[in-house]
Amino acid sequence: MKLPGAGSAIIIGLGIASPALGGSKIPIPIPRPDYDPGTMVVATPDKAASLTESKRTVLRGAPLTLADAVFLGLRNNRSIKSAYIDRIAQKFDLRVAEDRFTPQFSVQGEVARQRIGDVKSTTLGVAPGVTFLTPTGATFDFAWNNSATWNEGGRTASSAAEINVEQPLLRGAGVEVNMAPVQQARLRESINRLRLRATVSETIGSIIFAHRDLLLTQEELKLADDAVVRAEDLLGINQALIISGRMAEMDAVQTEADLETQKLRVLQARQSVETARLALLNLLGLDLSTRIVARETISLKTVDTRVDNLIRVALTERQDYQGQLYVIEQSRLGIVVAKNEQLWDISLFARGRFGGEFASGSPTRNVTEIMGGLRFNFPINDLAKQQQLVQADTGYRGAELQLADIRAGIEMQIRGSVSEVDLLWQQLTVADRSRELAARAIEIEKVKLNAGRSTTFQVRSLEDSLRSAENQLLAARIGYLNALTRLDLQLGTTLDTWQISLKE
Repeated sequence: MKLPGAGSAIIIGLGIASPALGGSKIPIPIPRPDYDPGTMVVATPDKAASLTESKRTVLRGAPLTLADAVFLGLRNNRSIKSAYIDRIAQKFDLRVAEDRFTPQFSVQGEVARQRIGDVKSTTLGVAPGVTFLTPTGATFDFAWNNSATWNEGGRTASSAAEINVEQPLLRGAGVEVNMAPVQQARLRESINRLRLRATVSETIGSIIFAHRDLLLTQEELKLADDAVVRAEDLLGINQALIISGRMAEMDAVQTEADLETQKLRVLQARQSVETARLALLNLLGLDLSTRIVARETISLKTVDTRVDNLIRVALTERQDYQGQLYVIEQSRLGIVVAKNEQLWDISLFARGRFGGEFASGSPTRNVTEIMGGLRFNFPINDLAKQQQLVQADTGYRGAELQLADIRAGIEMQIRGSVSEVDLLWQQLTVADRSRELAARAIEIEKVKLNAGRSTTFQVRSLEDSLRSAENQLLAARIGYLNALTRLDLQLGTTLDTWQISLKE
């Protein structure tokens, strides 16, 4: 889905790379020259024009397009930064899980000075070793134990290699069971990546809505200014009619009251602009004193809203749906492990010790010890093992039900958004025509007023209708674009629309 201003490819990671042109999956309106909110500029209070002098409110500030806002948000937004900080720990968790079958080296040692009665002795011991687990479940332990003791009676020393091997035959045996923790960690990492994509997508959506809110308030201020100009123009006509003796002076009082009401609406619109500006700056992570003006040339056109195609895209791209598929696979592996835990614990083992021992005044004695056998443990009524299997099974079935619930929710959202988009498109046509007719009606009524065939009351009534039509058209335009943005978020294609690649 191609959003207005979404013409740049952005690479986001722990840093942001430069833009490049890219395409999109679902069409979105392109800018239309005849509707340009960007013609407005924000003004500092000391240079603001006086409405009493029939001048428009001038807003000054740095122009900010939608693409600029998205780029700044990706670079500065605190939610995105926090998500990337979390990714540091998440990636390390995966590294730890994948280190499961890596040999673990260690060195143990001890130096001790001992006194028993009048006998003093010194003991030194060093034992480097390695332990590792194989995917079949076999464990290997190797240690090279070296020790020496000095006392008044002489010195003794020993050096021997010890090897222990154990291979489970039932519980804990098999590649699938032993690889399950690693596979679950990899699935969890995939879920974390999807969550990062969802966080970035939702943040982009929030920035787009905030930018359009600012654009909307700026346009509402412009319409309020237009209403003031028209009210002043009508007041001028009334004064001319009074001077010519064709209108009583008291008949212009209501027109003056309407003018003051429109000036009040201008002040309210300016406050709305300020509120929207602060909300956008907060999302962008910028200084709240920064003066900005939302600028965007907007064009509206109909889009392809075939529901079946959109649902198919959503099921492929939605982070929550894809993440739930990974959760189901994690639950399946949990059942595999739980079933394996129900088996008897039977293992083959072997142990060997090879080395020598030395004592002062005695020859070195070679040491060779070898032992092997079968070890078993048969639980009789261990309900904890059965509990693990029951929990794993219920977790799996619950995950499948949740997937169905997510799918139903996606379809409901897509169908609702499609209906909203179609209805708003129809409203746009009606609102545009209504605005044109309302403006034309005022022109005709003013001609009739000058000719003495109408009244000020009728002109004011038509002015109210025009203001309502203008606001409805503006709301319909922004609402239509926001509906397309919501649809883009619900499809899970926001990052594709803006050509954003997440790099870690």
